[in-house]
Amino acid sequence: MAVESSFSEYNPYLWSNYKILAVDLGYGENMTGPGSLEQKTLDYCKYNSDVDSGFNFARMTAETSSVNKYALLTDRDGAGVIGLGVKAAKYGMTSQIIDGIQNHIDSVNGIEKIPVEIKIESSKSSLNNAKEELAEKRRAADEDDDPNTKPEDYQGPEKLEDDPLDAFDILKESFSKGVLATVTNAESLSDRSTQLENLPSHRKLLKGNMDFEEGKGIVDKALFIDYLMSNYSYFGNDLKHDGLKYEVEYLISGKETDPQCLASAVEQILLVREGANYTTIIKTPALESQATAVAEAMAGFTMNPAIIEAVKYAVIGAWAYAEATLDVRLLLSGGKVAPIKNLNQWTSDVWHLSNVCNIKFKAIDCGSGAGYKEYLIGFLALRTNEKLAMRALDIMENALNSTEDYKNVKVDNMIWAADIELTYSAEEMFLSLFAGNNTRKGELGRYHFVRNKTMSY
Repeated sequence: MAVESSFSEYNPYLWSNYKILAVDLGYGENMTGPGSLEQKTLDYCKYNSDVDSGFNFARMTAETSSVNKYALLTDRDGAGVIGLGVKAAKYGMTSQIIDGIQNHIDSVNGIEKIPVEIKIESSKSSLNNAKEELAEKRRAADEDDDPNTKPEDYQGPEKLEDDPLDAFDILKESFSKGVLATVTNAESLSDRSTQLENLPSHRKLLKGNMDFEEGKGIVDKALFIDYLMSNYSYFGNDLKHDGLKYEVEYLISGKETDPQCLASAVEQILLVREGANYTTIIKTPALESQATAVAEAMAGFTMNPAIIEAVKYAVIGAWAYAEATLDVRLLLSGGKVAPIKNLNQWTSDVWHLSNVCNIKFKAIDCGSGAGYKEYLIGFLALRTNEKLAMRALDIMENALNSTEDYKNVKVDNMIWAADIELTYSAEEMFLSLFAGNNTRKGELGRYHFVRNKTMSY
């Protein structure tokens, strides 16, 4: 009863906000180790076994309380958090959670990443070389004495109202200067931050000494992800926690500020959507033919099929990137995008890609497919449970320390399991037939006993 009473004093902030049960061994003060827990448990024992209370029929006195073994939240790379998180998620429907998580993982991570920038730079280099050769031929024709050769005899590239490769450069430059400004209203974003070097995943930690089993299976992975998505804030889902606002994004990236965490998630989504859109263009004749027409207008003057083909794939890459930018804007506004789009779900126009620079321009909502949440689930699946657990502890400690009541709490001083040894003594109530060392035969003596209790959440 005494041990259970001690464990009933779990930190209420962690439970109400993150569904994690743990006792702060410092009890809000700068104390480390199990000493205070031992004293509290002993006090509970004494209260329950007080001989003078009139209710102690065993007539025993509590003497000592010792925590022989204990496990902290940070032990084994946050294995306790994984276990407690899985337990919290198990109150849901396990099979549905697993199937749903796996489907999201497949739809996000099953798309081939395309090296778009490399394709574009290579084709631009070939195209620029061809333009230099053209300029040299025109100069030679202008300077020679042959009346039959004129500069205008050498056909140049067609003039496009909107060069897709130039539009790509503008989008990429804008993205590099301010990732979030290209996909959402940056003024409405959180600007909260933390200091990484002070967080559990970056500092030397206190350690417990208790052995315990860890879950490693796919069930635990799926349930742990479900636990994280249900109990941690992310863009568009504010749970009103203290500390960082984009918590799931921090789990994924581990960056120091909310804008950096969100920008990292956006970059990863953009890469996935870029590859998916590249596939759509290649497999959709109506879209591929438009890309071919643009490439011929840009590079047809070279009369070189290899250069025209390279420019075509560069145009496709630029187009896929522009459409991906629109997709990200849609996702951040709460919409959904099909894993691989069809023609009816396509939004951008390859002849006018500069229109994508308009921050209010976003993709057509597909109505079904993956939303922002599902992309986050997919990215969480790529991280190990241990990495996610330690970053979850970063988030919890940062939130705790952002409050006045828990500003001194450290998660590597929070216990979730312990083996506690209690010792008692009592006066014999009847004459003993077996005299103890200090008791003469026929006199009342004193006896002692020990009780161990293992407790965990």
